[in-house]
Amino acid sequence: MNVQGPSISLPAGPDMRTVKRVLIVKLSSIGDVVHALPVSAALGDAFPHIEISWVVEQMSAPMVEGNPYVKEVIVLPPEWRKNRLSTGSFRVFGRLRQELRAREFDVAIDLQGLSKSAIVAWASGARYRYGYDWLRELAPYLEARVPRRRESVHVVEQFLDVARFLGAPVEQVKFPLAIPAEAAESARAKLCEAGIAPERPFLVLNPSSGGGGNKGWGAERFAALLSEIQSDPGLPAVMIGGKGDMEVAAEIQRLAKRAPVSIVGQTNLKELAAVLRDCAVHLCGDTGSAHIAAALGTRVVSIFGRSNPARLAPYGQEDLAIHHRERCALPCLRFHETAPVNSKQKCLAPPPRCLAAVTVEEVAAAVRRAAAGVCAA
Repeated sequence: MNVQGPSISLPAGPDMRTVKRVLIVKLSSIGDVVHALPVSAALGDAFPHIEISWVVEQMSAPMVEGNPYVKEVIVLPPEWRKNRLSTGSFRVFGRLRQELRAREFDVAIDLQGLSKSAIVAWASGARYRYGYDWLRELAPYLEARVPRRRESVHVVEQFLDVARFLGAPVEQVKFPLAIPAEAAESARAKLCEAGIAPERPFLVLNPSSGGGGNKGWGAERFAALLSEIQSDPGLPAVMIGGKGDMEVAAEIQRLAKRAPVSIVGQTNLKELAAVLRDCAVHLCGDTGSAHIAAALGTRVVSIFGRSNPARLAPYGQEDLAIHHRERCALPCLRFHETAPVNSKQKCLAPPPRCLAAVTVEEVAAAVRRAAAGVCAA
């Protein structure tokens, strides 16, 4: 992975036996925060005496809340995120800096690698500040880059390289994603109300494009896929997503031979996690729910366009990530693994050729592989 700009020298790691407090800075997005969860577990298991705090943006905070390895979740004030150059934002940041320094952090770990996260790590006052391999914008000037191991291809492993540098052995990759009992009960009630019987295996579909304009596979193909797998594997389908996904969900219901039920816009993140934990298979694009499901041990069939699945597929489930990156070519080169980081090329207008090449038949085959044995009973 290429790095923009210089990086301050990598100092010798601190003696973790004397370290008392560690700050993890991973602000967003939802899937990226899930990717970073194993770092807290690795450090917590290796150094149980250490108090870990985590700075995160409000939207992604539920992914960290309840984490048994994290003593404190510090939610970044939204005013500073919206306009960091305003007078009000400077005041908000000043208060945040004061609060962070009062905690006397020894080590700050920036797993975002951008200006906004590096500034938060710097504001903590930690003597040791580290970022993972890919530092951008101002980050190389404010923290030391921990180079990735050659074998660390997936972003989860790249994040864990920072924990390894600090002396954590990472014998097992753990995702400490907590789901409160009340969230699980609420999720089950919403599924029952939608017509999904308790204990019956079901498929969860997230048709969202993941916030990226060129990541969506399209309502027509999702509807055709559901029609293709109605009898085999025969799992009832439930659609999830945010309120912004209600239009595409309604279009899928209109087009599918047997309309899937929908709880789109009806769940918070903890309830969504409970639904994903309890389903048999999750089908989605390159979006956050893929990583939540994988972290909870659910089989995930994911459809990729511009993103590199070797690095960003649901962790441990690269075999179920469907893509045609061999179709990447100018002007799509920016998102190919061989593209220079400073390339200004853009994807084609939606859908890009790599995503358009993914067929209903190959996704259906992946769903059948993922569901193998689930419906046997």
